[in-house]
Amino acid sequence: MLFGPPAPLRGRHFREQGLAVSSPTRTETANRSPQHSAAPRAAASETAQTQPRRSSAARSSLVMFLGTLVSRILGLVRSPLMLGAVLTMTSPAANAFDVANKLPNLIYMVVVGGLVNAVLVPAIVRATKESSDGGAAFLNKLLTIAIVFLGGVTLLLTLAAPLVVKLFAATMSHDWYRLTVAFAYWCLPQIFFYGMYTVIGQILNARENFGPYMWAPALNNVVAIAGFAVILAVFGGATPADAQDVTRWSAERVAMLGGFSTLGIAAQALILLWPMHRIGIRYRPDFAWRGSGLGTAGRASWWMLLMMITGMVPTIIVSNVAAGASERAASSGMDLLTVAGNYAYTTAYTIYSIPTSLIVVSIATAMFTRLARSAVSGDMDTMRADTSKTLRMVGTLTFLSAAGMIVLAVPLARLLAFTVTPQEAVTLARVVIAMCLGLVSIGAVTVLDRVYYAFEDTRGAFWINLPFQVLGMIGFGLCGLLPPQWTVVGIGLVMAATNTMAFGAMMHVLSGRMGGMDDRRVWSSYGKLLVITVITMTAGYLVLRAFGPVFAPLGVLGAGARIVVVAPIMVAVYFGLMRLLRMDELASLVGPARALLRKIGVRK
Repeated sequence: MLFGPPAPLRGRHFREQGLAVSSPTRTETANRSPQHSAAPRAAASETAQTQPRRSSAARSSLVMFLGTLVSRILGLVRSPLMLGAVLTMTSPAANAFDVANKLPNLIYMVVVGGLVNAVLVPAIVRATKESSDGGAAFLNKLLTIAIVFLGGVTLLLTLAAPLVVKLFAATMSHDWYRLTVAFAYWCLPQIFFYGMYTVIGQILNARENFGPYMWAPALNNVVAIAGFAVILAVFGGATPADAQDVTRWSAERVAMLGGFSTLGIAAQALILLWPMHRIGIRYRPDFAWRGSGLGTAGRASWWMLLMMITGMVPTIIVSNVAAGASERAASSGMDLLTVAGNYAYTTAYTIYSIPTSLIVVSIATAMFTRLARSAVSGDMDTMRADTSKTLRMVGTLTFLSAAGMIVLAVPLARLLAFTVTPQEAVTLARVVIAMCLGLVSIGAVTVLDRVYYAFEDTRGAFWINLPFQVLGMIGFGLCGLLPPQWTVVGIGLVMAATNTMAFGAMMHVLSGRMGGMDDRRVWSSYGKLLVITVITMTAGYLVLRAFGPVFAPLGVLGAGARIVVVAPIMVAVYFGLMRLLRMDELASLVGPARALLRKIGVRK
């Protein structure tokens, strides 16, 4: 996405952004077909894919899906469940820790995230293909640079913690700012481990060993949950006094909360050394960086770095506007349970991003290495076919996810954050609804990101993203003028709007570059899915309304009952209408899933 809080299980803070708009190379021109023939050629190429390749991609997607599912389940125990018990949801203490704990992810994405996410996989694929040693020398140099650079940046920024926090929490009162700085000293070392996790993970992905990268965050969550359990045992659960009185946060309490959070990220990174060793990569420090091929990647990363820096500006605005909402509410005597601040924003984003992380990222990550190979070899037909099919499959699932999460926002928020008060769950649900209006767009954008990264055109990515960054800055700033209880809801709406506009722009530019992208088929599918989604939401709302007011505070059991009754009805209506319209995407989802599960069952 263009803007958003950290996605801690993925080592990302905002959407990896990339868009290719430069003139095509000779190879690309030679592989282009006229616009009117793009759809038939894409369909023919799609049919020509071999069954083993489909099975491999499907198996990789399932492994990543399961890893992400386990990580997300544990993440929902960690945050907001355990963390809600330690900090409460809408308190100044929760906002202080949230700002400090998301800084490492944000800073990492700006400093090296562009290079890692947009450049490394194509560079590793090229080095493996073109070098006699299978890319071993390139990987040694890459890992050495990563260790040296990340170590230096982490040390420098940790020492500068007061200045870094001031940038993101300028609207906080002095006492809470000091607490945020104390948390930041413990959290900022995460920068190094976020970086190493992503570098090693991309090396594994380039070798098509996708599982460890998606499963490692589960260990992070296990460590963090254990830490929160220790904190609860030592200090007890959060009380209103803890949430409002900064003097209750002793150095020991701060160290335990921040320290366990950082320890989890360290475990997440270090566990990847084992699978890297198992696939035959033996790291040896190598400081001879000249002639390694890293220069090309570095030049490409400069444009990505500029894009990430411009992306940081709206994120800074979001952090300060959300913190300002809490400060304004407190100073005016409002009930803080009705006002979403930084931590409620991050928690809402965690819930909102579940479909993307479970479905979209798993599929897109498995597809990325194939796209990189196709881009290197100039095989536009395969890229068109893979992109079209993936967009339609992802769209099928994200439309349904958006429908369910919007209709069932209050029960979901109450069930997934059962340690918070019923009123806090309603506050959280409003933000989730606003964000979910852009869920389909962010799903498609996540897929298209991988296509753009495969072309390694980060200069084009910078220029195409800039207008949406500016629009986001203006929109987020204006949200600060809204009443405190609607400020973060407004931020969610701005996110949805900018991501939707970005989706349209990326489709247009990518279609032009690739000589068509099966556009008519993609848009026809999305149009039908939109109509089906509206009908599905209407059915779900009518059933939910029979339980009582939709935005009434709920108990945990009441929330669970609503989900158990309404969700199956919505799923049945959605897929029933797809079958009635004879949409190919339904068979594309059901067929491979059944075949893959049968194979796994036989192997077991």
